Amino acid sequence: MIFGNRAFWFGAVGSAAFLAVFIVLFVDFDTIGSVLGEANYVFVAPSLVFYFMAVWFRTGRWKFLLRPLIGRPRRSIYAVVVVGYMANNLIPVRIGEVVRSYYLSLREACSAPAAFGTVAVERASDVLTLLFFLAAAGLMGTVGVEHAVGDISSRVPGGAVVLALAALLPFTGVLVIVVVISTASRETVIQWLDRSMFMVGRGLRNRLLGIAERLLEGLTVVSSPMDLFKVFLWSVPVWAAEAAMYYMIALGFDLRPVFDSQLEFIAVILVFTSAANLAGVLPSTAGSWGPFDFFGAAALVALGVGQEVAAAFALTVHVALWVPPTVLGAVLLIADGRSLSGLMRGAKESDQPIAGERSPKRTPV
Repeated sequence: MIFGNRAFWFGAVGSAAFLAVFIVLFVDFDTIGSVLGEANYVFVAPSLVFYFMAVWFRTGRWKFLLRPLIGRPRRSIYAVVVVGYMANNLIPVRIGEVVRSYYLSLREACSAPAAFGTVAVERASDVLTLLFFLAAAGLMGTVGVEHAVGDISSRVPGGAVVLALAALLPFTGVLVIVVVISTASRETVIQWLDRSMFMVGRGLRNRLLGIAERLLEGLTVVSSPMDLFKVFLWSVPVWAAEAAMYYMIALGFDLRPVFDSQLEFIAVILVFTSAANLAGVLPSTAGSWGPFDFFGAAALVALGVGQEVAAAFALTVHVALWVPPTVLGAVLLIADGRSLSGLMRGAKESDQPIAGERSPKRTPV
């Protein structure tokens, strides 16, 4: 049972702690209760159409990345994606990505490490796309963005340039690493890893290099900057659909009149999308409870939305994002005769390709 798993409870406690901080900083219970009571939740149901569109695009993107590894999938990839997001919602540090990779290895002729390599490429393209959305919002001339950034940058030595570099450095670093590994030959990377682990015993080193080689099999499905650009093109509709979901829910909170124009309103939704989701790109709490809400609400407050309205909106969006894949993922997993705890055990115990695996001939992306 998942409730007997320590990772689940670590995630629950971590999420509760982050939410407690969020509540202390943003929530006045009397005011937020009034805001939640006055919101029009009729927009939530149609917003879910956009959410599942985003999942469909995510599935298409993953199939695109997996094509050199498995060719045409034998079974539904959509179900694997949803189960992975269910696991991310229940377990911390994005263990759902590991579960998703292992689950795929049970259904297709692909090792779990190779599948996980493609997931790393997904995360890099997500970061790139969300940063692109931030840039697009800036080009739209969002009123308040310049003012908000100016207030913060005035307190940072070096001003806006240093602030921008500090904000982009970790994400750009991840992107550069993935690009370098993806475009370098697998033999070159393995040789570099072998030399860098000179202090590790040969037996353990060979085992680690074997795992790394299978991981690189997934990373190197993107073998050129053009391939990465194609993945980016898949990622744009993923996040555009999710931003459209947020837009629909924002209408229920009557956020449109807060801003001077429709273009400004769209730009603010893009800023919220980027801020809230970049907070969850790196491993954190189960379902990103806390970081998503804090950074999403903080972005809205900086752009002129009332504190309680921003908090109520962020929490409502998060619930709408959390419930559907968690419920649907559980149903799909039960229908497949499996359990989340079983997948977690299998993912922990297995670092080898599935029995009898034969790597299909690689085809260019």
